[in-house]
Amino acid sequence: MISHRKSPAAALAPFVRHYWYFEIGEDELPFAQMSFPYGSFELICYLENPNLMRWAGAGSDFFEPEIFYAGQLTRPYVMTFAKKCRCIGASLYPWAGNLLYPFPGGEFTNQLVPLSDLDNDACLYHRLLNCAGTPFACLEDYLLKKFAGKQADLMVHHLCRSIIGNAGRDALNVQLAEIGVSRRRVEQRFMQSTGLSMGMFTRKVRFQKAVNLLGKSRGEQNLTEIGLQAGYYDQPHFINEYKAFSGLSPGEFGATSLNNFMKTLMMVG
Repeated sequence: MISHRKSPAAALAPFVRHYWYFEIGEDELPFAQMSFPYGSFELICYLENPNLMRWAGAGSDFFEPEIFYAGQLTRPYVMTFAKKCRCIGASLYPWAGNLLYPFPGGEFTNQLVPLSDLDNDACLYHRLLNCAGTPFACLEDYLLKKFAGKQADLMVHHLCRSIIGNAGRDALNVQLAEIGVSRRRVEQRFMQSTGLSMGMFTRKVRFQKAVNLLGKSRGEQNLTEIGLQAGYYDQPHFINEYKAFSGLSPGEFGATSLNNFMKTLMMVG
């Protein structure tokens, strides 16, 4: 698999984490992997052969749209490639989820919405296929126009950054006390931007931290230590939450699942 990333222009840095590209060749087929929730909104375009996707536990596959906007995902899923594939995308920060299109972030949670349902600019797909320079240049031109004059909710931006830095429950309570706005109002604004409640967002951050710690430890730390470092209260809490996002316990996750998660981050994370 070929994959690489590119940083956005300075004007888009408050909204776009990075652009990414991946390519799967004939010699790698068939290609399939279990993937797990990561932390971005994604604008995704298949330049060649959309893949099949299946939510873990679901009974059937479906083809992803050729070009679509994906919200925050909270469920594991399987991606299957039967043909060679080329794909490009932009990963947006969680606080920018409702800025690209005029809909609340929650309407995109666990959804892959075709671009034709969101934007009259149906030509973007063809521009990306036939970009005279690189597809990254055409994608960036589109995003510069879409984000022009936009600004993220600064309170939500601050909370997201704080949770990413410290996903413990007590830390969030301290931040909310300092803001001085009712929790109900904060929650409304947080959901509007990120598509998730503060509680669910915190759970996702903990899960992602735990996966990274498992990868770094390579068995040298016990699960209780890793769980506490990631922000879980105790080992049962760690195991239950981990199963909710991956379908596996931390002990079952293992090297194969970890490699799949890292491939997902390389491809669309």
